Amino acid sequence: MLEKKAGSRLVTKLRSILLLEADLNKANKIIYSNRMMNNIRKYHLMPEEIFSEKNRTADDAVLAKIFFFDIGRQLRTPSAITSVDASNCYDRIAHAIASLVFQAFGVEQSATESMLTTIQEMRYFLRTAYGDSKRCANSTLEVKYQGLCQGNGAAPAGWAAISITILMAHKADGHGATFVCPFTPSKSIDLAAILFVDDTDIIFILI
Repeated sequence: MLEKKAGSRLVTKLRSILLLEADLNKANKIIYSNRMMNNIRKYHLMPEEIFSEKNRTADDAVLAKIFFFDIGRQLRTPSAITSVDASNCYDRIAHAIASLVFQAFGVEQSATESMLTTIQEMRYFLRTAYGDSKRCANSTLEVKYQGLCQGNGAAPAGWAAISITILMAHKADGHGATFVCPFTPSKSIDLAAILFVDDTDIIFILI
């Protein structure tokens, strides 16, 4: 368990990092972080709203928020941002939904089952400065562990795919707005939120 804030050792302020078997982790990175993400980029499925993407930074996301409020002030249009932190997002992904999303983005069913079943059937030991625990935690027949695990090479790409799906559903319900360039009207962008990993700002604008 690593400190989120330097010097704070409260259990609620620690982040549990899993040390997974190296070959499994490497395979997960290849399948999800490389192949699945390449599929997403190849078919232009990465929305403009996601700023935790190649060649983009958190500063770009902050600048987008500033521009959003600037436009609202200039147009004197009611607008707002709801800041939502999806805390422990990697640990709260439901496997049934994750499996469908990953397959929709081109991951083979066997690869999806391999990773998710492994997470459900793993035995979890705790490592401290005094050594590894003798007892472990594990799933029961009735309740299977979910999530993608902090430390899993597939987790960042997996959360990106989940975020894309949630965002597409959000926009399909008519949320968001279209911003048109005043100098070049042929250029426009649809924006419903500003995301950087689990930090999300959902934008509202009344036109």
